[in-house]
Amino acid sequence: MADLIHIVYLSYSSKELSERELNDLLATIRRKNEIQNITGLLLYNDEAFIQVIEGDRENIHRVFDLISKDSRHTNVLKILEEPITKRAFPDWSMGFRKVTKEQNMQLPGFSDFMQNKHSEIDYEECAEAVRHLLYSFRKHI
Repeated sequence: MADLIHIVYLSYSSKELSERELNDLLATIRRKNEIQNITGLLLYNDEAFIQVIEGDRENIHRVFDLISKDSRHTNVLKILEEPITKRAFPDWSMGFRKVTKEQNMQLPGFSDFMQNKHSEIDYEECAEAVRHLLYSFRKHI
């Protein structure tokens, strides 16, 4: 069995993305992820991204390194990295949803942490909350 991990990270787009730019980005990501057997979920809201990527440790570290250096992202912050026994998003080369603030308020476990670039966050304490948010979101789409 592969050495599976997932990484959850937060980042901000260096500019506001149009629907077409988002769709082009997703098409590219999905092709690359399929080749590398990477799955996950990407949420986008007002230039903020939160993403979970899962797969083989080596592939995930390589992809996260590329993301961290990508000029289309700013303030890339790894929130969580841990081994997993199975994928949470096995059929999604990259699930995606653009969400509004109003939709976020309806998600169990919602917080404004994607919108507050300057708040102090204890990332170890919020890891469980992040997992809950992502999995709650997956259940409601």
